[in-house]
Order: sequence, then C-alpha cells, then structure tokens
Amino acid sequence: MINLKRMQNWAMVACLGLASCAGYQRSDLYFGRDIPGGGTVSEQQWKNFSDSVISTYFPEGYTEWDANGRWKDTDTKQTITEPTKVVTFFGKKTKERSAALDSIAQRYLRRFRQQSVLRTDIRSNVKFINKTP
Repeated sequence: MINLKRMQNWAMVACLGLASCAGYQRSDLYFGRDIPGGGTVSEQQWKNFSDSVISTYFPEGYTEWDANGRWKDTDTKQTITEPTKVVTFFGKKTKERSAALDSIAQRYLRRFRQQSVLRTDIRSNVKFINKTP
C-alpha cells in the first residue's frame, strides 16, 4: 500500500533544493477602488500609488490586475460591488516582506479612506521558464 502523505512529504523535501521548484509565498492584496463618501480611485491615482508606493517596496516586480469585488458592508449590511485592483507578489517568506505588504495596505487605507484591504498568502512553487538556446 502506498503512503501518499509520505510521498508528498518526500517530494516537498526533494524539491526544496532545486531552483526550478523553489518554495515561494504568493501574496495577493485586494484594493477596493470606491472611496467612502463618493468617488472612485481613478486609473491615474492608482498608477501614482503603484509607482510611488508599491514599486518602492517591491522594485523586483509584481503583477496588477483588474477585478470586480463583492463584499458585505459592515455598517450598512448591504452587498457592495466595486472595481478592484489586485496585486500579486511572489517571494521568499520573511518578516520584512510581510511588513512591506502590510505597509502598502496601510498606506492605501489612509490615502483613500478605505475600511480594509484584503491580503491572502499561500505557499507556492515557482518556476521561471527561460528561452532555450
């Protein structure tokens, strides 16, 4: 009988030393763009925030994408739909990286008077596929 749990653990240990399947953490930050009291974070305002804040913390890169978020407002108890920016980061799990992600969220909260920014973290295996000669 095959012990799948043992095989998974062995594969994880075997993978740790290989650059092609290095263990990284994927983190996503979800930024709602509706501004309480009226208005929306414009594309230009978002670009300025991304260029001046996010790029400062993560000059090595990240991915931004557009989404539509739905959430229940804790004050009005109504379901809100709003345009959302999602930013995805990959990197080694460190205290410094975690603090940088939280700092980005806090700066967005203050700048655009938001209730919250959603953060997700998940272990991820990453492989960069390069052009072969």
